[in-house]
Amino acid sequence: MIVVISMKTFLLILFVSTLLVVFPQSVRADFEDGQSVPATVIAPLMAWVEAQVGVKVPALPQVITSKTRLADIVSRMGRSAARAKALYVSGFVVLDHRSFDTEDETEMSLLVHELVHYAQSFKRQSVWSCAQAKEVEAYTIQNKWLEDQGHSPFVRASWIDRMAACPTSTSSVAVARAD
Repeated sequence: MIVVISMKTFLLILFVSTLLVVFPQSVRADFEDGQSVPATVIAPLMAWVEAQVGVKVPALPQVITSKTRLADIVSRMGRSAARAKALYVSGFVVLDHRSFDTEDETEMSLLVHELVHYAQSFKRQSVWSCAQAKEVEAYTIQNKWLEDQGHSPFVRASWIDRMAACPTSTSSVAVARAD
């Protein structure tokens, strides 16, 4: 029996087959919604971050993987945070459990970024011109970590500059302190 297919169908089959060969596994996450990341994952990253930031933290932060919790916090932060996949808030880090994977260096770099913010909270003498100014250090160190792992930067310096720019309106300027 001979089956005749169109060139369009053949190319579609070829394309899908190529995708299956190139990307044999779908993206998987190691954590369930609400699960804590073990200290064995956090500690080496925190030690590296401490050396970069120049501060010793008294304890590891609590790191939770939860899209539900992330979405709840982000919904109160406004539109600019709407696509956040990770964040640091008051002593704990929240990561999106659907994508966080300890084998994925880019996902681990998101944790590094948030650990920088945690370490910044212990920089007692530091004063930032606004909350966004903390992002320069966090993204720069995240990019350095990725570079040390043999990967491209997460974001470009020009993007960091835009992201970390303080508001120009005097009515919305706030001073961020590491307290």
